[in-house]
Formats: sequence, C-alpha cells, structure tokens
Amino acid sequence: MTMSEVWPLLRPLCRKLALLGWASSAAGMAAGLAVAIASGTRLSPMMSTLQLVAGMSMAVSVGSFVMAAALQPRARVPEGVSAGGLAPRGQEFPLDSAAEFPATVQAFLLGALALLAGAVAFACAGLVLQSGPSVQSVAFCQVFLLGATASGFTFMIFSKVVPRRVDR
Repeated sequence: MTMSEVWPLLRPLCRKLALLGWASSAAGMAAGLAVAIASGTRLSPMMSTLQLVAGMSMAVSVGSFVMAAALQPRARVPEGVSAGGLAPRGQEFPLDSAAEFPATVQAFLLGALALLAGAVAFACAGLVLQSGPSVQSVAFCQVFLLGATASGFTFMIFSKVVPRRVDR
C-alpha cells in the first residue's frame, strides 16, 4: 500500500492540514539545520531569528497535525466486508500476516520512534556538556523533534483510514 492509495481516503480538510504540517515541518527543519550548521558558539541576530522560525514552525506543524488527526474519522468496516473491501478501485490492501497495519503505515511509526531517539540523544549530549546545551545540540534536537512529529502524526492520520486486522 502506498501513500497514493491512502491519500484519497482522507477528508479534503485533513489533507490540507497534513500538507500544512509537512510544509511547516520542512521549513522548521531547514531553519534548524541552518542554525545547527552555520552558527558558532553564540547566536547572531539572524541565527536567533532562524531559531525562532524553527520553533514557530514546530508549533504550526503540531497544531495542524493534531487538528487533522482529530477531524479525520476512523474508517468503519461494514459487517461481512473484508479489510480489502475498502480499497479504492477494487484493489486489495495487503496486510502483513503478523501486522495490524500495512507496512507503509507502520514505517511512519518506526520513523517517529527513531527520530525521537535521535532527539533524546542530542538532548542528553547537550546535558552532559560542562557549559550546558550548546546552540547546535538544541537546533539538532529541534530538527529531530520536527521529524518525529511529522512522522508520528502522519502515522496517526493514516492509521485512522486504513483497515486494521481484527482478531475475533
């Protein structure tokens, strides 16, 4: 199952909110990377502005993803219809034999967990420094948190519309 198969199942408003979330995540990641790579030991006014842009992008991203996930209703499987019966244009949704969700949707959850581990690693690295967290560790933490946010909320949104394996 690809994103092109899941995308039409989302409500139009949820699609727009998800696109806003992905775009603001990308902008925040770019700003955070610019701060992490280009800043020295102290932040210049321009780098401080980029840091603020990264923070605001995170807020917009989280807000739009939360609204999209809240507004998207969970797919209902009619009684007697298999999970593949909800697929567009007569296609079957391939479910892994041991998985509750298709592999594409599960990959977003795995990506969110990996990026969250990266954010924790940079936060811990910043805490063990004698001078405290550096500008670079904070910026990299923001980048990883934005990636985890985008991936995690994408999983949350897509998991609402794909059919789930139900063991009875």
